[in-house]
Amino acid sequence: MWAGLLHKLQVHFWSFDAAVMFATWLSALIGAAIAYVVQFEESPKSLRGYLRYCFPSIILRHPSCRLDVMFTAVMHYLSFPAYIMVSNLITAELSYAGLSALFGAHAQHHESMWLWVIILCICVVVQDFGTFVAHVWQHRVGFLWELHKVHHSAEFLIPVSNNRFHPLQAIMDNAFTMIPVGLILGVTSYVFSLPVHDNSVIGIDALFVLNMLSFYHLRHSHVALRYGWFERHMISPAQHQLHHSREERHWDKNFGLCFSWWDRMIGTLVYATPKEQFVRGDFALGLPLDIQDEYRNPFALLWVPVRNIALMTARGALRLLPAGTLANDTEPRIRDAA
Repeated sequence: MWAGLLHKLQVHFWSFDAAVMFATWLSALIGAAIAYVVQFEESPKSLRGYLRYCFPSIILRHPSCRLDVMFTAVMHYLSFPAYIMVSNLITAELSYAGLSALFGAHAQHHESMWLWVIILCICVVVQDFGTFVAHVWQHRVGFLWELHKVHHSAEFLIPVSNNRFHPLQAIMDNAFTMIPVGLILGVTSYVFSLPVHDNSVIGIDALFVLNMLSFYHLRHSHVALRYGWFERHMISPAQHQLHHSREERHWDKNFGLCFSWWDRMIGTLVYATPKEQFVRGDFALGLPLDIQDEYRNPFALLWVPVRNIALMTARGALRLLPAGTLANDTEPRIRDAA
């Protein structure tokens, strides 16, 4: 069983990885073109203007962007990119094996296209909801916020800012999203008598769909693409950029990855407006200024959260934070403990 799983994972991962890389960058260029032609004020429009809009010189000059590139290089050697897919597939296999052991094996036949679409949609929604729940908890639980600060320490957003995550947070994010998806895939494989190897790949396809729907690269960029009224249903790149704001009016808003339903349910949804773009200086990104300086190099991004959590543990400060995490930061308590 495991040999077949690993072979399928290897074959699908490399094709999936190449497809995601091409598709997400293509969608980013298309999304940037839409933002430039429809929402950018410059007139007249030109190819040179579009390229200048996509690649402003401030990107090359900003220290935060250089730090993102360095941290991405460091993380490349500290983690392996397939672990998300591995947990997804292994969870599906284990849940399927458990059901087979309890209730007996089922004859397997290939799923229909309609069944594949239904399972894919369920996986997309579950994965997005899991991401949302994890993100909310990262702003509400003290030690999780210490890890999540690494991501919020970016003072300028570029596509590789999406790699500015502490490895411990990446592991927990994986548990919140891929394990539930793997359980769904294992159960549906058993109930509908589907080959679990083939059905498990749907979890990888769901990740691909989520990346495409959320304009993966534009979320962490200066391109403030807005969706207008449709932001009631999907989080736009401009909305996610507001989430990274250090301005008080934006604290703890727009937690969602793809769908904005979850933020509407708990009252944390904020809509994007043409008047608020960080690249124009309408708001600043990053952490409160009194702690921002602690996150200036790759070593600090890895070490500072671990140190802070150790100090919080020694002081017994591992507790829930109130809404408006940036305003109620754990850092003053940590300095007191030190």
